[in-house]
Amino acid sequence: MTVSSKRPVHVALVSLILSVVFFGISFLLGRWSGFSAISAVGWLNLSVALIWLVLCLQFYQRSLAEQEKLDAGQLNRDQATATIFQAGSEQATLFYIAQRRLQVFEKWFIPIFSALIAAYQTGIGLYLLNTARTAIAAEELKQPLLCGICMTAIAFVSFLLSRYATGMSAQPQWKPLRAGGSSLLGVAVLCFALAVALALAYLFNFYGFANVMALVIPALLVVLGVET
Repeated sequence: MTVSSKRPVHVALVSLILSVVFFGISFLLGRWSGFSAISAVGWLNLSVALIWLVLCLQFYQRSLAEQEKLDAGQLNRDQATATIFQAGSEQATLFYIAQRRLQVFEKWFIPIFSALIAAYQTGIGLYLLNTARTAIAAEELKQPLLCGICMTAIAFVSFLLSRYATGMSAQPQWKPLRAGGSSLLGVAVLCFALAVALALAYLFNFYGFANVMALVIPALLVVLGVET
């Protein structure tokens, strides 16, 4: 048996870091440019970061349990002396403790944290919907081309990560990665659509699509919260 959860830990950690970076870029860029839809994408990225945080912790716990199981099995096979046998028993006991911690984590912590993520998505979505009309009316929009380029870059990186994570989730022991991959795919689609809206604003001075996106993204956050 090999330690199979170390690779997902690395993928989850990289995705977590990038999601936080994307949140910062989108939030600050939205405030600076005046496009409320970009700020809404930032809040969506923050919810994705929370999902990857849970996955990172889950696979880290699994990795520890798997490594301790390997160590316990190795010691139990070497019973040449009573001292070694006793050490193996002690190591096996440590493994059982780690395994119980993993079971508690997956049984209680994940559902609780999922409920918190759902509450965040629903709450921030409703807040953004309530403020969207006022924000659109008061917007002083600038640099749609630069904003579109940034959204395209976020969409591209998110899409690559989502495909990689989704592909890994085909392995039964890595199936939880599908949740993170799906969330990143949603970010990629929305960022690409927003990039198109910003291109229309830059080329034809048409801001209608961008204003629609400022309503669509918060509404999708509410839908995601209910689904979660």
